[in-house]
Amino acid sequence: MIFKVLALVLALLGYYVSPYGPNIGIGGPVASESQNQPGSATSGSFYLATVTRVADGDTITVRNLDGATHKIRMHAVDAPELNQAGGEQSRRWLTEQVLNKNVKIVVNNTDRYKRQVAKVVLPVEGCQQRLCDGETDINLKAIEAGQAWWYREFARSQSSEDRVMYEAAEDQARNARKGLWQQTAPLAPWQWRTEQRNQR
Repeated sequence: MIFKVLALVLALLGYYVSPYGPNIGIGGPVASESQNQPGSATSGSFYLATVTRVADGDTITVRNLDGATHKIRMHAVDAPELNQAGGEQSRRWLTEQVLNKNVKIVVNNTDRYKRQVAKVVLPVEGCQQRLCDGETDINLKAIEAGQAWWYREFARSQSSEDRVMYEAAEDQARNARKGLWQQTAPLAPWQWRTEQRNQR
């Protein structure tokens, strides 16, 4: 009985630990579709798609080769909210990078809003693998351009190599005062969201 209660408590904690939702926190990855299906939300799967909409600096909509659409929340980055300083600039930057372009979606998980949390990649022609040399990691590029923060809270779900690269990219963007780092005291989106909730 005590194990059932403990399992329930951990599951509930998983929901609240992560703004991505219940599948990212303590509860760990949950595979909701077959890894062999195009547009799969299984952790570690990937598929090709076309970007049809850019909602903000870290959220896009894509259409896969089967014509299905998926909302994508970019993994391990957090861009300013649209109502926040730098939000519209961040969306414009991402729009220039990916709108109407073919991308590879490398899935990490699915959040409580049914969005696939993923790395968005500009693929190289002929690559049939999850990741290939010469591809562009748009998540990383957003941090390099000073259009998003490295979302350190989710570093544990990244590879050790990505953690090193994402941290270095943020440090370099801050030191070069790129993008949002031109502001005197830029407020991280997760802090901004907390302030907004507290004002309600």
